[in-house]
Amino acid sequence: MAEGSSSAAGSSSSVPVKPSGSSSLMSALREIPPLRGDNYLEWKRKIDFTFTIAEVDWVLTEPCPTVPVEPVREASESNEAWDKRVKDFGPIKMAYDIKHTRWVSDNKKCCAVIENTIDPALTGSIEKCDTAVAYFERIKNQFTGSSKV
Repeated sequence: MAEGSSSAAGSSSSVPVKPSGSSSLMSALREIPPLRGDNYLEWKRKIDFTFTIAEVDWVLTEPCPTVPVEPVREASESNEAWDKRVKDFGPIKMAYDIKHTRWVSDNKKCCAVIENTIDPALTGSIEKCDTAVAYFERIKNQFTGSSKV
């Protein structure tokens, strides 16, 4: 039995551990120049690269997951049919919960990076946003279409 335990422990330790998106994000953060306005394109390019490396860029293209509609029992539905629909809904709800939690966390990281790479002189002129997509849109509107880009 000890031999089997040792083998199991050995096999689990040989599994490569992928660095978390948070550590990648933190290490890449220092490469992003503070947004001053005249450097919008460089700032945006480096932010996009950083989000890609940290694997949080998916929140820029996928909206926050919506709550799946829970099953409602039909008046004529048998107990067996109802129990099956409830059971089938479990994995759908679990997948939503996992994806929603990850989306909220990754979006929060993106917003924090955006907020913390804006020059302090500009922070008052850029209103906070709930999503990274909204932040980018607001910043883009402020700095493109003027001679600052």
